Order: sequence, then C-alpha cells, then structure tokens
Amino acid sequence: ASGAAVLLSPLLALSYFQTNEGANELESGTVSVWADPARDLVGGLLTWASPERVYGTYFLLFWVLFSAVFLCARAVRARRPAAVGRLERWGWRMALFGYGFAVVSPIVDTMILVEGSTAGKAVDFVFLALMVPAMAIDVIGSTVLGIALLRDRYEPKLTAWLLALVLPSMLVLPGVLGNLSLGLLPVFVAWAVTGSQLWREGPTGAPERS
Repeated sequence: ASGAAVLLSPLLALSYFQTNEGANELESGTVSVWADPARDLVGGLLTWASPERVYGTYFLLFWVLFSAVFLCARAVRARRPAAVGRLERWGWRMALFGYGFAVVSPIVDTMILVEGSTAGKAVDFVFLALMVPAMAIDVIGSTVLGIALLRDRYEPKLTAWLLALVLPSMLVLPGVLGNLSLGLLPVFVAWAVTGSQLWREGPTGAPERS
C-alpha cells in the first residue's frame, strides 16, 4: 500500500492540476517545476478519460489504501502494552479513528458515482464532508502518537519520527507541491516500516505486555 501510495499520490496531484479547479496551482513556481516535466513523463495516465473522471479515479484509489494503514496500525496497537501513557492512548484513539474515517470516504464516493453523480461533484462532496475532517483527525492523531512513541522509545524509531513529522509535512508539502495527498505520504511510509517488521516477525510474534 505504501508503494502504491507513493506512485498514486503524484498522479492524483497531476490529475488535479488537469481540472478547472486545480489548474491555478500550476501558476506556482514550486508546483510547475515538478508538475510540467512529470505530466510529459506519465502521458496517457492523465488523458485516458475526462480530467474529472481521471481525478475521481485516482482520488478513490489513493484513499482506499488507507484501509491498509488502519489494519497495520490496529495490529501494532494490539501488540503494545496494555497500560500506556495518556499521550499515547489519545494518540492511538485519534489516529485509528482518523484512519478508519478515511477508509469510509471512498466507499461513500463510489456509491455516489454509481448513483450517477459526476466524478467532480462526488469528489467535491466527499472531500468536504468526510475527507477534510478525516485528514484533520488523522494528521493530529498521527503526530501526537509519533511524539508519544518517541518518548516511549518505540521501535522502529523511523515510524515514530515519521508520524511525529506528519503535521509539519501537511503544513509545508501541500503548499509547496500543490496537493494534500503529497503531505500524507509520511503516514504511509511510517506504517510500511512497522508493517515490514511485523511481516518478518510472522503470526507468532508475541504481543508486548507490561
């Protein structure tokens, strides 16, 4: 899921720049400097349908990947000590709620598309009604959780550091690169690092207990 997110996030951003609403982002020098050559590179991946349909499709595919983030985070929480500090406890609550909220959004979006709404309207509705609050919760929750895990000397440390940097990433990267999805990449990479560790441990990895 992390690898797919790294590939889909730029495509989502580039497809957004193809829409009437997102075209203004290309006026920024920091956006056009990477977006213009990238559009030439990916070519037909942005032109196989109308701009709104391409954007709507990549939007759905990107947010569906949050199901893997939620499952991985939930598995890690189950292996943490039963008695954790207040900061970590609240970090887990917010992060898991935000990840789960993000999983629901593409499901609702798909239902709207099936009912016949245009891709642009469906994406706009879901983004404002569900994705904005979901992002706010999971960004704050991830950051709080990352700080708490750093304090508790969580391993692997890279996961804790990346989670702690989610809020700064969301404050900087979308403005510089032109799309919110690019600011969320640290979340995917953070849980990919821990997920790979869980994979190596296998199903017999014993949960941590205090």
